[in-house]
Amino acid sequence: MIRKLIRNILGENYTKNNEKLARVNFGIILLMFLVSGIMLLFLPEQIPILHNGATEYPIPTTLGVWLFPIIALVINISFIKQNRLSKMNSIIFAVLLVAMTAFYISFI
Repeated sequence: MIRKLIRNILGENYTKNNEKLARVNFGIILLMFLVSGIMLLFLPEQIPILHNGATEYPIPTTLGVWLFPIIALVINISFIKQNRLSKMNSIIFAVLLVAMTAFYISFI
């Protein structure tokens, strides 16, 4: 059912060849959402996203926590639509998961 729904949304670019890579990427993104949901309980009310020297620009934690996974999801869907999935994409998503987790842990 889910596979058929994804094929309907993504069209012909979701083939057997890139299905494994798409699954891996969606799994990594799911882990991003899980880590973000767990870290939301432990983070302060605001986290800094940008800084310009000594000036920091904080945003609410509920917005900042979901920023990385949503951007990764949009990028993954666009890679599937463009038929540009590769192992390098999965590696980059995994590195982003580790960097995101380390970034959140640094505030605890």
